Amino acid sequence: MFWNELRLTPINIVDGRPAHYLGLMRDVTVRKRALDHVEQNARIDLLTGALNRNAFADELTRLAGEKSAPMLVAKIDVAGFHEINSGYGYDAGDAVLRQIAERIRSVGFAIVSRTGSNEFAVVQPLGHPNNTLETINLIRSALASDFLVSGATINIRFAIGFVVGVSALDGTKLMRQADSALRRSKSSNFLDVSEFKAEDEMRSRNRIRMTREMQQALENDEFGFQYQPKIDLSTGAIAGGEALLRWRHGLFGTQLPGSFISHAEDTGLILEISRRGLRAVADFAARINQGRSRALNISINVSAIEFRHRDMPAFVDEVISASSVDPRWITLELTESKMAESSPAMIAIMTRLRSLGVGLSIDDFGTGYANLRYLEEFPITELKIDRSFIRGLGQSRSKNIIVEAIVRLSDELGFQIVAEGIETQEECARLRDLGCHFGQGFLFGKAIDPEAFAEVVAQTVAMSATRTNDDK
Repeated sequence: MFWNELRLTPINIVDGRPAHYLGLMRDVTVRKRALDHVEQNARIDLLTGALNRNAFADELTRLAGEKSAPMLVAKIDVAGFHEINSGYGYDAGDAVLRQIAERIRSVGFAIVSRTGSNEFAVVQPLGHPNNTLETINLIRSALASDFLVSGATINIRFAIGFVVGVSALDGTKLMRQADSALRRSKSSNFLDVSEFKAEDEMRSRNRIRMTREMQQALENDEFGFQYQPKIDLSTGAIAGGEALLRWRHGLFGTQLPGSFISHAEDTGLILEISRRGLRAVADFAARINQGRSRALNISINVSAIEFRHRDMPAFVDEVISASSVDPRWITLELTESKMAESSPAMIAIMTRLRSLGVGLSIDDFGTGYANLRYLEEFPITELKIDRSFIRGLGQSRSKNIIVEAIVRLSDELGFQIVAEGIETQEECARLRDLGCHFGQGFLFGKAIDPEAFAEVVAQTVAMSATRTNDDK
């Protein structure tokens, strides 16, 4: 048996009709096999041998059209996969992906696919919706044991999201719903297995809408800053301010970061927002410090995304040069989660930033990863005590002990200390008694627009000058 290509040619035409045919047959087996191989490769992920994303969508749609029984579609994400690549090398990462695909295929699911760099999908018809848990447990069991690569044993955690379609199956819709469930699993603290819920789809649509609105907001220059005063607790004078990002939404008014910052980080829009933001803050710091004998320090929060996707020291140096701001007037605030990445590369980045002259602050100290070791490793200049330790300071012995310890530790290490969320005179007085250097909070003023902040600073300077003249 062989594949052939047959061409027939009529000859000896009599009265317009052929008398017989001459056939030319050609053996095209090699060509046919080559074409099949090309077609197969177009459907297969070459690294793992599983179906690729396009083939997965085709097969899911086909299977959904053929089956009237319930069908489970599950998406699986390898948590922390970039750490495997960076810690063990890309060869080890590839080996892990091959092992994952092999384990899932060994279970015998109807469809197994690698749908992303570190994401897989499976499809399995169910005899009854009650078989869902059993099928999910098969996936978890297959992936439970450690992975052996490059002579190392790696324990890997997985996020899993799934959906069960019962009737009128739509492959594309099922895949989208499984994606939504996976996103919820990835965002949970313990990577909980998540089943699709109707609100997941609503959240997905809202994310798409918000992405579009934030892109338009960048085009319309709707992102800006308000500034909250930072007070020298020993004198009561304004010592600086914190630049707080705001979205001046055309329909919903001024939006606080909590409503959009995580989405900006997920979509990467934070890079452009922060690029413009740091330039604006540097220009403001340069303008407000013109002619001042004692400079005000302006701090700004920096996203962890920036450290992974841009050369922060080069970027900050560029901003400083463009604005002519004294780098000592700028402090970059980082969360404890960012400081927890105490790799040699991160320490080198921090050291380069400090060599530029800017300050480095740990924001919300004590609420996240609170590891005293990085106080020694990182070249920081400031600690900000989280407001949760300040609220009710006068009535809590434990809070007093914690705050006093942080203040003493900062003094010994040469850090400035800032208390956040001060709302009462009692809290202010207690912090002053403990030796805290600076404070922020509603007691001193809320965040206000740049011009209003500049006016407050000017009035403070004028009052100070008046008091000086009166003393004379």
